Amino acid sequence: MKKRLLATTAALGLTLGLAGNVFAADLDTENPIKIGYVGALSGDTALWGQAGLNGMELTASQLNEEGGILGREVQIIGLDGKGVADDSVAAYKRLVEEEGVVAVVGTNFSSCNIPIAAVADELKVPVIATAASNELVTVAEDGTLHPYSFRLCFIDSYMGYLAGSYAYNELGLKTCAVIEDITDSYSTSVGDFMVETFTSLGGELVASEEAQNGDNDFRAQLTKIAAAQPDVLFVPWNYENVALIGQQARELGIEAILFGADGWDTTELIELSHGALEGSYYVSRPGFNLPEAAAYGVIYGDTYNVALETECLYGNDGVLWIKQAIEAAGSDDPTAIRDQLEATESFDGLLGHMSINPENHNPSRDAAIFRVDADEVTYVGIYDPGAVE
Repeated sequence: MKKRLLATTAALGLTLGLAGNVFAADLDTENPIKIGYVGALSGDTALWGQAGLNGMELTASQLNEEGGILGREVQIIGLDGKGVADDSVAAYKRLVEEEGVVAVVGTNFSSCNIPIAAVADELKVPVIATAASNELVTVAEDGTLHPYSFRLCFIDSYMGYLAGSYAYNELGLKTCAVIEDITDSYSTSVGDFMVETFTSLGGELVASEEAQNGDNDFRAQLTKIAAAQPDVLFVPWNYENVALIGQQARELGIEAILFGADGWDTTELIELSHGALEGSYYVSRPGFNLPEAAAYGVIYGDTYNVALETECLYGNDGVLWIKQAIEAAGSDDPTAIRDQLEATESFDGLLGHMSINPENHNPSRDAAIFRVDADEVTYVGIYDPGAVE
């Protein structure tokens, strides 16, 4: 079958409708529905964490203007997980045990949500990861489902599959190299799936290197990669490291196309990379390229006067998905919310349409390809390797 890019044509219904006949003037503020958020509100990736919290608070304010959820005020409580596993687990526990939240949104790091999942099973309050894409976020190593752990994003294997498929089938590249962060389950998982897909299609792996977050000099690994002269270099890292790896790769004469995943997805990528990533690609969510997301972005930008980060869309969708679950259950009981999240056959948010597989709590949803040019990131389109013309 011939692969192609799918244009996004259908509008997505944003479910910020009125809650019955209840209006803001009748809002029950004495008995609020509390929803928690855990994200990196400080540190190197605070732009993501703050965007997620902002998105939740903006959407909650819109809901409250329209009657809240079941006529009750929606209250968002955000805590700083610092992008660190121990702090994120502690933040989740505090939200549940001290703040009395009925559900939690966050984090966007698999390394944080994997340990949170076991705690959520114990405390029986659902947690919805945003961009935490490792399979172990919702399913333990022995294959056992974490019943209270969910996610809004696609998983590592799907991102790796799309990247490897696009590089081989659409770009016509035949040899690859990979550099992974051995301290990050996201990096090693996505990287392995990129290579697995690329080689299964007929491509050849000519170099594989490891490094770790916090390194500032990747030249030793990149020198070995340069000697192998790959057509494509897979770099499944977060954006600050991607920018550095890209610059050092070009300094060493590596001309390969660099290819990444959603860790690249930030407005700061162009500024940090100083042109080193020109001609590169990455796979991520559609972001603000869908019509309703673009409209929301205007409101978000006017409200917070900050650059748009996709994590705010995850924050919005997390709140609205919980709203849908509460209204379907007619209750804000955490277990009732969990049951409805698991039973989701259709949810339309700013990141598109999704359904949930009840066996692994993973969503079925679209992903997109982006190209990095010298001074901008270009949305190429939704990519479905199985589509035919």
